[in-house]
Amino acid sequence: MHILSALGAAIGVALFFLWRMQQASNAVRDVASAAGEVQGLFRRWSWRRRANINPLDMVDDPREAATAMMVVVAQTDGALTGKERGMIMALVSEHFGATSRQAEELLARGRWLVQHSVDASEVFRRLAPSIRKSCSPGERDDLIAMLKAVATAEGPLDAPLQNDIANLRLHLKE
Repeated sequence: MHILSALGAAIGVALFFLWRMQQASNAVRDVASAAGEVQGLFRRWSWRRRANINPLDMVDDPREAATAMMVVVAQTDGALTGKERGMIMALVSEHFGATSRQAEELLARGRWLVQHSVDASEVFRRLAPSIRKSCSPGERDDLIAMLKAVATAEGPLDAPLQNDIANLRLHLKE
């Protein structure tokens, strides 16, 4: 009988340790879950902050900013035409030293940046700080010349766009 009680005690001890190990496992799982929830909270907060920012405000590459400005100038009179697209590609290649592939990428990025913008003055206002911060006065003058070249690719420059470009020139000289 004493062998059965020893065997029962051993099984009881084994079951007790298994139960405690399961409890410890559940506690570790709960701590890991709480840590994941905190990490998810920070990710969601960061994403919400970024989601509320206009993509134009996050541009820090002056080549992207200039290309986006040229695209919005080309789109003020309607959709981007083949002639305007060719003009932008040529100007990007000439002034930025971009290969044809890089010029295509800059054009695609510029089109994406201004896809919901129809007002050139708003695009200019948002992108001007990036240009002013990283470009020399000569490069700024080149940008104005590029904008005028794109604007006149399909015909004469209209008055509102001419006014927007003149305001940009003044804003860049500040």
